[in-house]
Amino acid sequence: MVLNIFPRREKAAAAPAIEPEPVLPEPSPEALEDAKKRTRRGTRGGRGRRKPLETETAEAEAEAETEAPTEPEAIATVLEKPAARRAPRRTAAAAAEPAPEAPPEEPKPEEPPARPSRARKPRPESETAAPAPAKAAPVAAGDLKALTRAIESQGKQLEQLVRLQEELARRVPGAGGGLAGAVPARVGVFVDSANIELACDRLRSRIDWKKLLDFLTEGRQLVRAIAYSPVHDDPGVSLETQRFAEPFIGKGFRVVTKPLKRFADGSIKANVDIEMALDIMEMLDRLDVVCLVSGDGDFQRLVEVVQMKGVRVEVVGVGTSTATQLRNAGDRYVDIQNILSKVKA
Repeated sequence: MVLNIFPRREKAAAAPAIEPEPVLPEPSPEALEDAKKRTRRGTRGGRGRRKPLETETAEAEAEAETEAPTEPEAIATVLEKPAARRAPRRTAAAAAEPAPEAPPEEPKPEEPPARPSRARKPRPESETAAPAPAKAAPVAAGDLKALTRAIESQGKQLEQLVRLQEELARRVPGAGGGLAGAVPARVGVFVDSANIELACDRLRSRIDWKKLLDFLTEGRQLVRAIAYSPVHDDPGVSLETQRFAEPFIGKGFRVVTKPLKRFADGSIKANVDIEMALDIMEMLDRLDVVCLVSGDGDFQRLVEVVQMKGVRVEVVGVGTSTATQLRNAGDRYVDIQNILSKVKA
C-alpha cells in the first residue's frame, strides 16, 4: 500500500492562481523626493550606503523560493507576500525615474590679474648721501671791524640802560621807574666806620662823607644815617679827636660809639656788628632801602634776613676790600673806587 506523505503540497499546487497585479498609478513628486533621499543616504566612498529597493525586493523573493514550506501557515504566508511586495515595487519604480536636473550654476566673475610689484631701484650713493655743507665765504677785514664796532656800541648801550635802571631803583621804592607823583623810597644808611676808613687808607685817599651821603640818598627820602665808631677807652678823650669818629661829625650822621677793648697780648678790638644788626632790624618797618657801608663778610646773613622782610639792600664797599659773599648777597653793589671822583674829600 502506497502512502501519500505530501498531501498538502498537492493541494497547494492545485490552489487557485494568483490574480494579476493591477496597474499602479504614477508616484507623486513627494514620493520621488523621499526615494531620492533614501538612495543618496550614506557616507562618502560607499560605506554605510543603503541598497536600492529593487535589490532588496529581489533578495527577499530568492529567500522565499529557497525555503520549502511544509506547513499550511507557510503556504498562506507565500500567498500573502505578493500583496506586501506591491508597495516596495511602487517605490522602486519611482526611484527608477530620472531625477530633475539642478539649475546650472552662474559663472563667477573672473578676478583681475594682480599687478606685478615693481622693485624699487636702489638710488645711487650720490643721491642718498647728505648734501655737503656749503663753505663759508671768507669774511673781509673791513666787515669784521664793522661787526666789532657794532658789538661794542651795543655793549655800551646795555651798560647805560643798567645804570639808568639802578638809578630808578634807588629813587623809587620797588623800582617804580621815577613816575611823577610817586612816593620816594625811604632809605637808611649804616656805616661800619673802622672797616671803611682802614680800606680808604690803603687807597691813600679820604672820603667826604657828606658827599657820599648825598650820592646814596639822591632822589630818595633819608630816614636815618648812623656811623658806628670804636673810640678810646679813656672817657676823657674828646670825640673830635677820635680816628674813626671825627670824619662823621657834622656830616649828617649820628655817631654811635663803642670803647676799644685791650687784651693782655696788647691787641685792641672794637666789634660793632651786634649794634648795627640790632638797629637795622628795629628800623625795617620804616625803611624801603638799607645801605650797608661795610666790607665785612659777617653781614651776609643780616643782608639775607633783611631781604626776606621785603626791604632792598645795597652794599657799599671799597674794591677788593669787600668780601665776595657780601657783594653777591646785596641787591646792588656800589664800589667807592668807581665814584671816588664824586665823593673824594
